[in-house]
Amino acid sequence: MNQEHTIEDKKRMRFETVVDIVYLLGLACLYVTSLVMPIIGIVIAIILKTGSLTERTKRVGNVCLILAFIGLGIFVLLIIIGIVIAAIASGYYY
Repeated sequence: MNQEHTIEDKKRMRFETVVDIVYLLGLACLYVTSLVMPIIGIVIAIILKTGSLTERTKRVGNVCLILAFIGLGIFVLLIIIGIVIAAIASGYYY
């Protein structure tokens, strides 16, 4: 069962590995962008969901949309917490 791989097989396997790594890094960048900048994440999700031909890309769009809404929720929650803290702090001074 141990077959010797030819140089061409090794080159092909190495190239496929690099392509997979680049693909995963691209996905990670899309996901982080969607979470940190929700408006851009929503735009990316709409583009991927409407303009894609494959189910794989549509799933990436779905994940970007979900992460964008989570990021938007976190942003709104932080604003509410900031307003509450400001109101409490202003109560102590006046």
